[in-house]
Amino acid sequence: MASGVVINGVRDALAVALQILESAQEELVWLIPPSINSLSRNYDFVEKARAFIQQGGASRGIVPISQANVGEVQMSLKNGEDVRHSDEVHELFMYVGDRQQSISAINIGIDEYTLDTPVTAFWSEDPTYAEYLLASFENAWSQAVPAEKRIQELEQEAGQA
Repeated sequence: MASGVVINGVRDALAVALQILESAQEELVWLIPPSINSLSRNYDFVEKARAFIQQGGASRGIVPISQANVGEVQMSLKNGEDVRHSDEVHELFMYVGDRQQSISAINIGIDEYTLDTPVTAFWSEDPTYAEYLLASFENAWSQAVPAEKRIQELEQEAGQA
């Protein structure tokens, strides 16, 4: 595997993820905890993703969806991103652009990320490593629930409360 760079904080990991999004031409896949999804709003991910999709790119992502972040997910759906829900991905995140560039991390025991949370993430431009991450993503994707279905479930729960 070609050498990569170790990133040690959320702020830098998000900056790298944004760089991956900005350089992607065809496809972006992402798997992130809800707090990383919220923090990404500070880095113009919404606007950059919208522009990427308008230029013909495809963005697919997995994030745990709850009442707390349903508005953010609806914004991503409105942009044209294909989003799914999973409760199984709260301790890891990854962004992979064009099956080539990637950043990934597994951080055990972090419930809520902030911009100053220390993490250990690996940034790589090795297509072989990106393919490994994509295989993991596709496995999680196949088991995840479409965001629209999860949002309906949350709406029903809120209506019953």
